[in-house]
Amino acid sequence: MPFNPIDDAQDFTRIINSGKTVLIDFHADWSGLCRSTSQQFSELSDTFVRIGVDFYRVNVDELEDVVMEADVRVVPTYMVFKDGKKVGHATGADALSLHKLMGSYMTECEVVA
Repeated sequence: MPFNPIDDAQDFTRIINSGKTVLIDFHADWSGLCRSTSQQFSELSDTFVRIGVDFYRVNVDELEDVVMEADVRVVPTYMVFKDGKKVGHATGADALSLHKLMGSYMTECEVVA
């Protein structure tokens, strides 16, 4: 499943305030850890998009204002937002942490018919 890039700060604000549960992957093209988790992120998006989670990516080198607003300190960082609020996050290349992060917010996701 392809995930959507966030293009600018206005796009970021619109997306996190959309009323949907969104997972954002803050990544860097130069990071080996980010490259190694890209496939896991894609596979996870295939699963959770069916229950209404939207998946996005932010390149930390392109959107420094968004990175500062979200308080991203390491890459990769994954953040879950709902109604404009950060409700969870995970860092690093640990697939189990990413799965736990999404599993803990499944009850907040809307089921897609």
